[in-house]
Amino acid sequence: MALAAVGLRWMWLRVVIVVLAGLGASAALFGGLLNLGFSSTEEVGFVDGPAPYRIRVQQSLADLGPDMVMSLSVRRDGGLLSREWDLGCFNDDVPDDAFDSVKWTGPSSVEIAVTDGRTFPVALDPASGRPQTTADLNC
Repeated sequence: MALAAVGLRWMWLRVVIVVLAGLGASAALFGGLLNLGFSSTEEVGFVDGPAPYRIRVQQSLADLGPDMVMSLSVRRDGGLLSREWDLGCFNDDVPDDAFDSVKWTGPSSVEIAVTDGRTFPVALDPASGRPQTTADLNC
């Protein structure tokens, strides 16, 4: 831009700056829309557990492919002091690894199942509700 300012008349400098700003803004807008289209997360639902806990299930696209990623998190509701921790992530790149269901098996334990029947037990810390482990397949 400095070379353009030195070498061009003022009218040309204004035209160049406007054109470059327009191209830059268009590229940023297009990139943002492309990113939004491929990274949007959709809320699938909640699985209520013993008060004040519940599991949030979210679905999103995996990168640029047709695969879906299911993300699970455990939430402790407490007004302004609410907390949420990752519980698991399942990519259906391999059909047998796709998320099937999640259920509470106790006051501080959760079991996640995939389509081929495998289960992933996850224990929660009884005091905080934070998962002691997480379950991830192809994420």
